[in-house]
Amino acid sequence: MEEEKRYCTIEESIIEACKEVNLIRKGLLPEIDAREAIAKLREEFKDELEEDDETVTAQKKKVAIKW
Repeated sequence: MEEEKRYCTIEESIIEACKEVNLIRKGLLPEIDAREAIAKLREEFKDELEEDDETVTAQKKKVAIKW
């Protein structure tokens, strides 16, 4: 199994996210629009997303009806 490379630990990531939220609350950073953030992520990782589109197929869920 291939080992994942992390740029920082989960703990460090959470701490940085909390610091960013505090700066936003204080008005020192602009609020992040979710649509813009997703668009930036899609643009940044578009090559990887194109590769994943070919291999991933959605499976239909089977649901039993209970009466």
